[in-house]
Amino acid sequence: MTAVYLCLCVSMRPAVRSTSFAEEACTLYYIVNVDGMKGLGHSILLFVNEDGCGTVFSFNGMQRSLGESLLGKSGIGKMSMGTMTEEETEYFLKTGDLNLDADQLHDNYDIALYRPAEVEDYDTLLEQITPYMEAEEQFTVLYEKWAVEKDADKKEAYKRGLEQLGQTQSLPLYQIYTNNCDHAARILASAVDTAARDYSSRAWRVTPNGNLKAFAQEAENWGVMELGEQSLLEKILMFFVIF
Repeated sequence: MTAVYLCLCVSMRPAVRSTSFAEEACTLYYIVNVDGMKGLGHSILLFVNEDGCGTVFSFNGMQRSLGESLLGKSGIGKMSMGTMTEEETEYFLKTGDLNLDADQLHDNYDIALYRPAEVEDYDTLLEQITPYMEAEEQFTVLYEKWAVEKDADKKEAYKRGLEQLGQTQSLPLYQIYTNNCDHAARILASAVDTAARDYSSRAWRVTPNGNLKAFAQEAENWGVMELGEQSLLEKILMFFVIF
């Protein structure tokens, strides 16, 4: 069994390659920090426009603690969005060091899949994050009412409302096993790429590392690049995590 697993690890290791898509003005990146989120990995999406400036999209759990999330509890998430200048974007893609003031966006990232994109794709991505932002706004408004309420009964009612909101299936809830940072990144990418859409419709791997490697195998026309130098731990995680 060990030999079989090692063979799978070797076969799934993505090799650096160029994209075979026709050249466009912009570029879309699907990026993973292999040792992010306590070693579970963290995925983001980066859109670089025709001027070389980058916009990052990152989805995180907000309502639940990591322990509650691991127990399977769903909740409202936070869709962070950060922008970089051309120089900052170049630095990030060269070193993997992301320095934006938001959840999981001040960290070192390790590997990316990329493909050319059209200018109009940026507007499509913004449309896709609207439900996430609206859900976060609902949570924030209700949470602020709960935080300042002095009446015990009303405060308890707000608390129940927050709990119910975190279970409303019509909202794009954060659920660490079924709708985590990696799912969100691929859902956004699916709006502008058919390969991402096809893969995401049947993806079964749990971790960002596993999904990036599996998607890299299927989406052969996406390029693969490493960001900066990887530590020993990052190299180990990238090699062994395939599920």
